[in-house]
Amino acid sequence: MARSLLAIATGFVLIALLSFGTDVALKSAMPSLYEADGSTSSVPLLVLTIAYVGLYATAGCYLAARMAPSRPIRHAVILGILGLIFNIAGAVAMWHTAPVWYHGVSLLLVMLWAWLGGRMREQELANASSHRTVPV
Repeated sequence: MARSLLAIATGFVLIALLSFGTDVALKSAMPSLYEADGSTSSVPLLVLTIAYVGLYATAGCYLAARMAPSRPIRHAVILGILGLIFNIAGAVAMWHTAPVWYHGVSLLLVMLWAWLGGRMREQELANASSHRTVPV
């Protein structure tokens, strides 16, 4: 149980640190794309944000699945559900900072990223077991 919780917490922290860190870096590097309240309507920036959050979420869910003591995809999906809860809360709190389509797309993709991270680990395990040879 402790290893499962550690796996999920580690994946969550990885996603949060990378996402928030990239957000801060982008705001520092391109302040002209943001309003004073932190909002933006820049479609390229919003698409970029969806892409890097997706990459980080997939990596975090893969990490959780890799650290899991068993059932890797289950751990990735649990992390995805946790991420979905936090993303819903964030969308409600930050509704004014981006167009509606951005919030909708972001919420719709959360579980896809989680499944993809867990599936990558399952595929890795399947490939490893199919390459094992039996000594003669």
